[in-house]
Amino acid sequence: MSEFKQGELIVFKTHPYINKLTNIKITAYSDYSSPVLVVKEIKEKSFDKESGVDIGQQLNCIYYNSKEGKFTEKWINSNLVNRIFFSIIDQKFLFEINFKQQLEDENKELTSKNYENLIKQFYINKKVVLKSVDIELNKVKVNRTKDNGELMETNHLEFLPPIMTIIGFKFSDEKNKFSEKSGLPIIELKCKWYNSNSKSFSELYLSSETLYEVRNTQDLFPDKDLLSDVVESVEKNSYFNLPILPLNNSFILEGSPTKISKTLGLSKAILFKHYFYQMNYFDYVAQKKSAITINDNFSVKTENEIFGKKFPDYNSRGYKLKTFDCKFTLNGYYYIRYKDTYHNITTRIVKIIDLFIYIKDFKKFKDLYKNLNSWISDGDQYFVNYNYNDNGSIFINLPGEIIPDNTLPKTIFEDQNVEVVLKTNCLLRDGKIRNFKISSILEIQEIINGQGIFED
Repeated sequence: MSEFKQGELIVFKTHPYINKLTNIKITAYSDYSSPVLVVKEIKEKSFDKESGVDIGQQLNCIYYNSKEGKFTEKWINSNLVNRIFFSIIDQKFLFEINFKQQLEDENKELTSKNYENLIKQFYINKKVVLKSVDIELNKVKVNRTKDNGELMETNHLEFLPPIMTIIGFKFSDEKNKFSEKSGLPIIELKCKWYNSNSKSFSELYLSSETLYEVRNTQDLFPDKDLLSDVVESVEKNSYFNLPILPLNNSFILEGSPTKISKTLGLSKAILFKHYFYQMNYFDYVAQKKSAITINDNFSVKTENEIFGKKFPDYNSRGYKLKTFDCKFTLNGYYYIRYKDTYHNITTRIVKIIDLFIYIKDFKKFKDLYKNLNSWISDGDQYFVNYNYNDNGSIFINLPGEIIPDNTLPKTIFEDQNVEVVLKTNCLLRDGKIRNFKISSILEIQEIINGQGIFED
């Protein structure tokens, strides 16, 4: 194993997290799970004098004990720990503190005076947090509920470090300000935070290598009040065109090269999650509640920009429109409420692939719709495509065949001898092809420009 470095994240070997596997949910007695440690100081690797066996490095590590409200340091042998790798939640909010790189970018010498000026100018009063923050923030423990035995997830926040403010700094050794090994200054930042355990404020010097700088939401777009814009939109019950989360959950429509990468969200509330803001919304593609970090400009839409006619409903003349009054267009998107064979009612967004009629008794069908007498069925072909006339009636569409007087009245939608069916890509089922009987659709609402809203 390669040698450890300052600022790395490690866990005791009994911890369930291994390498990049940090999304494991912890069950049974979660208090046995040790904290994520941040390497603060390292002693050189040593070997046994008699056998020459590698006895590892001594690592001085730090973590935050939420229950006691204090940072704790422990020395631990490198043979007793595992490295873990965790991508921070959002690169726009957390980033490494690199004084040396910042001075080099400004073409300044790496002198102690320049380091001091840099910190005073750019870091005093800025927010920082221990590097273990995201992995501790996303720890989940699982327990069974007493009522029905189902699993209940809760956050495991026993070691979540606080957000702190830099109020000062010092060189660890005023005589020897630079490290003999790296040539870098050994700087500690004086950090202040509200201690929930003591109900007062605490201060502590922490090594800069163990910390992330935390950027404010309002600093992402200096010329725009991003948070206020989102809050205002939420108050107006606005809709947002958002990326599907997680980002790798985008999907391809079955039988098509079309990729669905965006969803429609109805804003519900603004949440503050430790160091960043989120918007809580209802996800129309997944048909469930979700949350997105407020870190970018979101496309805001009004209800009238998204939804068209609704069925059943009343038109301007007071006529009640039924579900079968909806003239479905191929490749159009619709929001439907559907009752399945087991009487379960669900809602979903679908994209129309095809429209067809299933004829149960062909002779009975021909006897009723006599204007189709010229149509001769090809064997047992009782599935036929249909489309709409301007007046809402339908006509049968047979490839390469023309049927005189090919018009069927709207009463066909209530004819028990036929089943009028939509062939669709169902977004709730990751774009898989699903058929829906119009007779079982309880509500339909047109979606305006669904391609622009959902497709990549």
